[in-house]
Amino acid sequence: MRAAMSRRSFLQALGVAAASVLLGHSRGSGQQTLTVGLLGSTSSPLGQGILNGGQLAADELRFRVVVGDLGSEIDPARARNVVSDLANRGADALVGLSRPETIPALLLDIPRVKKPFLITGTSVGGTDEVAGNFANFKYIFRAGIVGAAAQAFDGGEFAREFLVGRLVKEKVLSSNAVALVGDTSKLSADFRVALLPKLSRAGLDVVGNLGEGQAGALLERLQRINVPAAITAFFDAKVGAEFAQGWSANKVKVALFGWNEALLSDDLKGAAAGYVVTDFAAETTKVSPKTSDFYKNYQARFGARPVFTAATTYDAVYALADALSRARSTDADALVNALEGTRMTGVVGLIRFYTLEEQQRDPLKLAVAHDQVYGLNKTGGAPAFDGVRPFYTQIAPNGARVVLYPNEYATGSYVLPPHFK
Repeated sequence: MRAAMSRRSFLQALGVAAASVLLGHSRGSGQQTLTVGLLGSTSSPLGQGILNGGQLAADELRFRVVVGDLGSEIDPARARNVVSDLANRGADALVGLSRPETIPALLLDIPRVKKPFLITGTSVGGTDEVAGNFANFKYIFRAGIVGAAAQAFDGGEFAREFLVGRLVKEKVLSSNAVALVGDTSKLSADFRVALLPKLSRAGLDVVGNLGEGQAGALLERLQRINVPAAITAFFDAKVGAEFAQGWSANKVKVALFGWNEALLSDDLKGAAAGYVVTDFAAETTKVSPKTSDFYKNYQARFGARPVFTAATTYDAVYALADALSRARSTDADALVNALEGTRMTGVVGLIRFYTLEEQQRDPLKLAVAHDQVYGLNKTGGAPAFDGVRPFYTQIAPNGARVVLYPNEYATGSYVLPPHFK
């Protein structure tokens, strides 16, 4: 990745310029406006986050919103009907989707509806079709949340720099032995397969790769292995929640780090205190000048801490506004062309999308055309990010989220879970 000026300085300068262009364009008399179709759900925290974050951004930009409720978010027929309905109700672009299960069905409709579609809640699917059939699938983008390959790579970086380089080195963890644990979903199984070699190369001794559909059985297996830490990959929220609750209630002295969907919206009333969970939003001005205002405005309006989908969807609507200001048209192809040139300050970091050329020449195989660019800092000194990264946040006993990693974003230090004492 290329070197750059201080990321924070760059984002501050870019944010001022972008804000003046966007607000002037969207609010000025007689200026072009946009109708945004939101693919969310009132039945899940991540789905509701999409609806809330999208509505907040649209209100600030004076865009019109049409809402599509996906219900369980895993019904392909319902998802296809929602997309068609949003298109028929005048949506110029579609934003959202927090689960990947319906993407194969939606691929049947994307070439037909011909609307820019910015995925803001799942790291899997959609954009992997762009390079192979650009004419039909150029409309698909992933905003704010990096793809699964980049997430696995980042997990390896976290393991090397933070777990081994800090916690093992400082003897906070008694050894470099870890277990990899998750549920029986395909998402979890595939992700653990991708993550395993990254953890080994980072210097961890992975002594078990455990997948169970019952949290109790998984905790029993984990305790038998007798490791100081485990890397989790829970994409079944029910199993993830029960695992965190059992871990705390039974005082299991295995430090937990990683992915747990249930903990993105809830700390389970203190049961997950001490768990380090991977997220895509963090309440710190170290990320972007826009971050603090977003959290303040969101909490004032909705009375709740925003989940990551609220932030990524908010950013996606602003990315559409930025594209509109350059395309000067709501024509789908014009918006797609403009989105490909996006370089915009977001709540979660710098919003930019990989190009076909970047996918073809990326030696790490992280780049997927129209995926959110993964930001990597390897220059030392001032940050030199050109995208976004996951945040590793520890849940404090009072429910606060303390950012531990990346180092540039840290708001506190790791502490052993309270039930270890």
